[in-house]
Amino acid sequence: MTYGNTGKILVVDLGSGGFEERELPEEVYRDYIGGAGLAAKLLYDHGHLEAEPLDPENPLIFAAGPLTGVGLAGSSRFSVGSRSPLTRIWGQSSCGGNFGPEMKRCGYDAIFFHGKAGEPVYLLLEEGSARLMPASDLWGKDTYETTDILKKRHGKTYKVLAVGPASENLIPFGSIVNDCGHVFGRTGMGTVMASKNLKAVVANGDMRMAYKDPEKFEELAGKYTARVERSGMTKALRAFGTPSNMESKMIEGDVPTRNWGLGIWEEGGERLSGITLTEEILVRRRACRFCLVRCKPVVQVEEGPYAMGPGPGPEYETLGAFGTMLMNSNLRAVAKINDICNRLGMDTITCGATFAWAMDCYENGILRPEDYEGVELKWGDIDTVIELLPKLVRREGRLAALLAKGSRAAAEEVGGGSERFLTDTKGLEAPMHDPRLDWGDGLAYAVSVRGACHVSNMTYQLEWGAIRFPEIGLDKHHPGMTTETKAESVAKATDLGCIMNSACWCEFPATDFTIPLLVGLFNAVAGYGWDVGAMMEAGERVWFLQRCLGHIWGATGADDRLGQRVMTPVKEGNIAGVVPDMETMLREFYAYRGLREDGLPRPEKLRALGLGYLEERLY
Repeated sequence: MTYGNTGKILVVDLGSGGFEERELPEEVYRDYIGGAGLAAKLLYDHGHLEAEPLDPENPLIFAAGPLTGVGLAGSSRFSVGSRSPLTRIWGQSSCGGNFGPEMKRCGYDAIFFHGKAGEPVYLLLEEGSARLMPASDLWGKDTYETTDILKKRHGKTYKVLAVGPASENLIPFGSIVNDCGHVFGRTGMGTVMASKNLKAVVANGDMRMAYKDPEKFEELAGKYTARVERSGMTKALRAFGTPSNMESKMIEGDVPTRNWGLGIWEEGGERLSGITLTEEILVRRRACRFCLVRCKPVVQVEEGPYAMGPGPGPEYETLGAFGTMLMNSNLRAVAKINDICNRLGMDTITCGATFAWAMDCYENGILRPEDYEGVELKWGDIDTVIELLPKLVRREGRLAALLAKGSRAAAEEVGGGSERFLTDTKGLEAPMHDPRLDWGDGLAYAVSVRGACHVSNMTYQLEWGAIRFPEIGLDKHHPGMTTETKAESVAKATDLGCIMNSACWCEFPATDFTIPLLVGLFNAVAGYGWDVGAMMEAGERVWFLQRCLGHIWGATGADDRLGQRVMTPVKEGNIAGVVPDMETMLREFYAYRGLREDGLPRPEKLRALGLGYLEERLY
């Protein structure tokens, strides 16, 4: 009997319209955990690794974890994985909300899509049945319209994943939106979905998971819930959401400003803070399924050019990407942009960072108005940005078509020194935390399997002092502007990130785990029989598999670098004159991690993790 997991995946051949249920051996779950780890394993075993990102045979895999849907704060998440059209390597994204638990309640740990439908379709998933339904009437509609129509058609209890016009038009950073307010944002997974003529996935089920040790689960659940309730992070997020510390982090030097070219901008930190959002435009807070943190803002701008809502409001990353990065302190404008991007279905980090890159290029004469329909992008001119967003999705005009590529591809087209304003790693634009303040973030961004990322690891929480795990050696003080301890701490924090994205679990309440409590939950729910070492090894195995997929698709150690703009010192604030010593940290990380000088894993390291089957693909 399978515990925690359903033991089954659903394979959907969109080309033929056929379905197949596959049962997975228990050791696949134990070795690769679930979620992002399971998706990577399924892609390697059953995908066509030679397929280009938008080829029909590049699979798209939604996967839940063994802890998805257990009813605790943080247990609503699930993952999606594929080859990314933005980076061309392993792409993954994570989402909270409602859909992950619902997919498991329909009887599946994962849905494996391959092929391409002849006409637009959506998958209707219910307990015991799966059907492809016509979606031509939905094609072209935004994600909110699509969700509303499908809920009206099938019932309010049905959960919806939908893509919008950005993905349909194959913008490489298209997103997938769950019930309007929860987003698979990064690496263009929505674009892969739309390339298959798959407009939506709709689910409603009532299946219950069996637990290996229900009594132990209840005991651990009580301890965990008590920790979350009294947590300082819970209180801050519940009161002010993800931008709760925007103002203080701006002063510290953590918030990227003016495309990473300015060290501090107090006006932006204050006007875009969680306090200001709460006081000026917040209507209420929502929670992901089961969560007692309730960090999701619902906002409304009642009048004026930025009128919107009530609807999902901007999170910290969007406030950075379309706020501080562009020198725009207008909170209402960012709320409007968030609404536009969610509806059109595109990643706000890549989109905002691409606009910031363009503003730097205009300021330095690399882009000129006379070459781009007379349009000029200037710092703080947020109205021109808003006007361009729908044009970007349609590639309407030369400038919009350029921005639609994302910053790395746009810089490759433009040349002229424009690459010095890039903020990406491996083609994925960096999130809104500055590695010049916390050098561990720089190392974590550089070695991240999907490109610059702060949620595929727990490094930033470690350097902020939000987590402490003495059982795995993370009990030291981790100062930011030093190479000391970074190799070991980033490796272990990355393994924890792989565990969380495979479990699947939200990293906010995850700060309230202890390592014994987390191991205990895995064993009580799924019966993996782990000790601490086995759990950490599983996280490490997932990281190596995902990194090796990147190598198979062309990534090398030379790609473990930060964007040139991120590695350029600023003149102001706490981070003035500072850049992380990447050479030292990478050298020490490679040695600690078991990587060769060229960044590839040593064969003996792969064999020790049970990944020897990768050798023939790598060497």
